Amino acid sequence: MPLVGYRYFTDKGLQGEPGLYYDYVTGANGVFIRAENRFITAQIRVAEADIRGLQPVITLAHLKYGKIPWSLYHLAISQMMVNALIEQYFAIIWRDGYYLVRPDQEGTPCSCHYVRVPDTVMEFHSHALMSSFFSGIDNSDEVSMAIYAVVGRLDQMIPEVDMRLGVYGYYTDLTPNEVFGDVCPQCQAPP
Repeated sequence: MPLVGYRYFTDKGLQGEPGLYYDYVTGANGVFIRAENRFITAQIRVAEADIRGLQPVITLAHLKYGKIPWSLYHLAISQMMVNALIEQYFAIIWRDGYYLVRPDQEGTPCSCHYVRVPDTVMEFHSHALMSSFFSGIDNSDEVSMAIYAVVGRLDQMIPEVDMRLGVYGYYTDLTPNEVFGDVCPQCQAPP
């Protein structure tokens, strides 16, 4: 099996050999990357095009264990607001439930160096008092398959939050409502 698959979406379904890690899928509306890990199934557009004779491909962002509880979203942001003057990092992990963790890190007003956490589904990092945006450094750091959020303006009553799904260096914007939802039954006790 090749590492990367190159497939076409025809009226007979997906054609071509799948890859071990991910597939590029060409459809009527462009080229998409399609991938799956233990936590997420994703299909996002990497290039827009009008290709005759193929079927349109849809964007897909599916959390296999359901949406992340809103309480973890609010907890991450409120923890960042406690020390708003430095950049910080939090991860939402899956270990028979979603949990928020703050790994060892060194934050300054302009950067944060941290240790990555196994089983990460989503990463949050702050831009302290700056606005929320994904920087060039973020783009070079966020190259696995996960959901990423950047939180800015921590000195405001309601901080800014930008969110995206990353699939091996390709990105599509997400809204918090696409990621967060009701509490799942497995998310009641810490790991």
